[in-house]
Amino acid sequence: MQTNEASIFLFIASIIIGLLIAMNMDLSKGGKLLDVEQYETAYNERIKLQGEIYNLQEKYDELTGKVSKIEDNPGNHKDILKDITEELKRNRLMLGKTAVKGEGVKITLNDAPEATFGGVYDRRMVVHDSDLAIVINDLRNAGAEAIAINDHRVVFNSSAICWGAPIRFDGVNVVGPFYITAIGNKDVIKNFLDTQKNQVKELKLRKCYVEVETSSEIIIPAYNSSLENKYLLPYVEK
Repeated sequence: MQTNEASIFLFIASIIIGLLIAMNMDLSKGGKLLDVEQYETAYNERIKLQGEIYNLQEKYDELTGKVSKIEDNPGNHKDILKDITEELKRNRLMLGKTAVKGEGVKITLNDAPEATFGGVYDRRMVVHDSDLAIVINDLRNAGAEAIAINDHRVVFNSSAICWGAPIRFDGVNVVGPFYITAIGNKDVIKNFLDTQKNQVKELKLRKCYVEVETSSEIIIPAYNSSLENKYLLPYVEK
């Protein structure tokens, strides 16, 4: 296992290093010299590739360390079990299967008052499933690490669809007002919502009810539905 990882790493590193060397070759013989713009592009690509090499090295060292720890201590089941347990905790945290807390923002969305109380309104004054989906993407782009809608945890495969008056979110009917909580750097997220182009601003222009506030502590529950896949299977290269 360790030998295969080392071989794969060296193969990838060799290709990247070869590209780096090629970009720095003297092209005066039979080729053309790079102009300023081309040089800048090549230089940026070089920096990017160097970063990828560094990340690959870190990942390789991490995996090698795990393998060595197991191989060097075959009888130390207690430490191995502890490491596996910690990794499972991290995976559950990333998958949304664990309740979390932290600073962040709270967003309240609802249809425009005219729509709520039967006044004159159009479709744009109503919060739709597509609006929620875009708001979630905007929050992720702003650095949100965990998101919930009406205390329903948003995970990697969450989906929403209009279901009459309510919105059906991951099989659960959610009715407005929609309370969206997001954990992340509260100042960065708030600044993003205030200054950048995003769906929250769009909903304000459409006269929908929008309220945004920051909080030093937000609690988001764990995702309580199944994450099982019907068709997804692991692929093992032969």
